[in-house]
Amino acid sequence: MMKLQIKTIVLLWMSLLFYSCVEAQEFSPKKSLPENQAQKESTSGSVDYFPKATPESQGVPQAAIDRMQQLIVGFIDAREIVGAEILVIKNRRTIMHQVMGSDDPGLATPLQRDRIYSIRSMTKPLAGVLAQMLIDEDVIDPDESVGEYIESFASSKSEPITIHHLLTHRSGLPMRSPGRLWSDYSSYESVVQIAEYWGNYEPRLAEPGEAYHYADANVDTLGAVIESATGQPAEQLIQSRILEPLSMMDTTAILRADDPRVSRVAGKNGGGRGRWKQFWRWQGQPYFSFPMFAQGYYSTPSDYAKFLSVIMDRGLFQGKRILSEAAVARILTPVSRTPMPTGFANLSASYGQLMHVYNQDDKVVVFGHSGSDGTYAWAWPEEDLMVLYFTQSRGNITMNRIEAVIDSLLARPITDPR
Repeated sequence: MMKLQIKTIVLLWMSLLFYSCVEAQEFSPKKSLPENQAQKESTSGSVDYFPKATPESQGVPQAAIDRMQQLIVGFIDAREIVGAEILVIKNRRTIMHQVMGSDDPGLATPLQRDRIYSIRSMTKPLAGVLAQMLIDEDVIDPDESVGEYIESFASSKSEPITIHHLLTHRSGLPMRSPGRLWSDYSSYESVVQIAEYWGNYEPRLAEPGEAYHYADANVDTLGAVIESATGQPAEQLIQSRILEPLSMMDTTAILRADDPRVSRVAGKNGGGRGRWKQFWRWQGQPYFSFPMFAQGYYSTPSDYAKFLSVIMDRGLFQGKRILSEAAVARILTPVSRTPMPTGFANLSASYGQLMHVYNQDDKVVVFGHSGSDGTYAWAWPEEDLMVLYFTQSRGNITMNRIEAVIDSLLARPITDPR
């Protein structure tokens, strides 16, 4: 406990130091944008971080964009998804931003641009970036036992589990709900209570560090560790240290009745191909009643693109340091091969620290994450390309096919038949 109190004091000191110094430092981004590609102000007065451009002006054939549109319309016509919003950003210019299909399959309500989507597991990288910030500041140590912060993990069974195991999904905890039913958290009031459950949980799938097993339990427990180490709600830290600096104004941890953004929240659809039904939409009550750091956030394609750009630019956003280069390297270093299939040709599907990475030998070509309510985001640093494909069609199986088309038409186009 003395160690925890000291770390809390250190955190407060480091936070003051960070905010007083960050403006004074000079940083060199990976790639300087020409003046005509810098952020512009829209006619509404809001900043447009990824101004519109024609595909051809950014070296992308219009035919490739047309093919992307045809593919998604085909998914909708075949009832493989209900609707979709797709955003393609090349060289920090928006070359495609289209909305197709419906929000509600029963009412055929057209999907609107910039709806706010449940991003489920795309929450994990947000929690991961916050953890990396705290690692850089020596507030938490990846090699520390989780038991230093969560009482139930101090047992002989759980004590070997470290923060690094949580970040890499190598704790041995399973992918299951701590409630009676999947996504039933009604018996809990906080993520700390969920973490206490996992500390006592048996049996484990493997010994800590032995094998990769993707599990929400890891990241919800990480959220509880962060709250214990800092003495602050992790939701507030993500808000102040990530969402506000990146102007992610439409990203939130939990829906509240007094938040005007709730009118823009898309409904959630399930059932699968040809059987879609809307199982939730905003009617005054949030889907989760408290912040969940494995799966609870809501966002838009435009907002999440800002977050991806920080990783692409090795921790910089609009020339300001948000995250250290060392932290970005930790996030993107492949730790485990995963069983996840991919449409990216000749790339291995791996997992770093709360980020999917697709690599060729030791070189990471693509990184990103998906969410189980049907949202997907990918980034190609060397190609300066981001693609965000948001649906609210839970359980759809279009990801690998759209990956293959993105790969062959946009990311690594086949131009030489030899």
